[in-house]
Amino acid sequence: MTQTLYAGIDVSKDKLDIAITQDGKQIISTATFENAYSGYKKLFTWTKKHSKSFAKIHLCIEATGNYHEEITEYLQEQIKTIVSVINPFQSKSFAKSRLLRTKNDKVDAALLACYCAISQPEETIKTSDEVKKLRKLVRCLNIRIKERAREKTRLHSNKDADVADVLKGTIQFHSQSIAHIEKKIKEHVKKFPKLNEQVKLLKSINGIGDRTAWQMLAELHIEDGKSLNTKAQVAHAGLAPREFQSGSSVHGKPRICKIGNKRLRKALYMPAMSAIRHNKQLSEFYQRLIEKGKLKMVALVAVMRKMLVMAIAILNSGKPYDENWANKYQQTFALAS
Repeated sequence: MTQTLYAGIDVSKDKLDIAITQDGKQIISTATFENAYSGYKKLFTWTKKHSKSFAKIHLCIEATGNYHEEITEYLQEQIKTIVSVINPFQSKSFAKSRLLRTKNDKVDAALLACYCAISQPEETIKTSDEVKKLRKLVRCLNIRIKERAREKTRLHSNKDADVADVLKGTIQFHSQSIAHIEKKIKEHVKKFPKLNEQVKLLKSINGIGDRTAWQMLAELHIEDGKSLNTKAQVAHAGLAPREFQSGSSVHGKPRICKIGNKRLRKALYMPAMSAIRHNKQLSEFYQRLIEKGKLKMVALVAVMRKMLVMAIAILNSGKPYDENWANKYQQTFALAS
């Protein structure tokens, strides 16, 4: 009993479509379950019935907003299971390689099962409980901030006094909710010394405040006891450069790929705007790019990427940001030589 059974799960708001395969060529069976805790139990029971002669089950799920997270966490707690959460771009590219023209939930589940069997994606590491809690609180905070901004825009364009009173009350409600959630986040962070220390380290970078630090820790892929991989985290944020050149005739402009966590990318935008005014190292970096003829937005995105790289280095080293580090290192090197 050494073989692996492969399963693909297509996740939508209300249901889960699952398909299983042994070799990535032929689908053994398919089923549909409710996207709720009771549905998770039925799905796993159904999968176990088909995996009696297999040593383990490898399940593949697309990252689909918030809908995939609960089922992923449930399956990661089960024995004999490997769970891989993949970027939708991976499955989309796989579908193109197979010249697949039909798209529906059952077809997508079968596609994920075949992709899992053929490509053998890496296992997605379980997120710690403290980070799960932080992520939920931070995302709730962001929703309230977004809703308040929307109501403020409506108030600005409104001319009716009665409607204005209603909008002002709604804005006040959102402001109170935001303050309450921020208090909850601070209390949660203080409960965990490591999380508290990581927030302090990130805030040592000029331009990064509490909200950005919380967001980064909530959205980064952090594994206990392991250093963060800079290249992988930059790609995860969708800030890796993407070139578009071929031969002598195709010379497209380089862009960021944007195939990644948009929440993390968005969280770095305003801090980068602040950093080019208040952070000496990043301000000089930004100006050098502008002097080389780079567009302002291109230079700003480069600052966002550099901030993320700096943050990862700080989290890995456990030492706060020091803008004079380069000069100190050069002096130390000169004395040693």
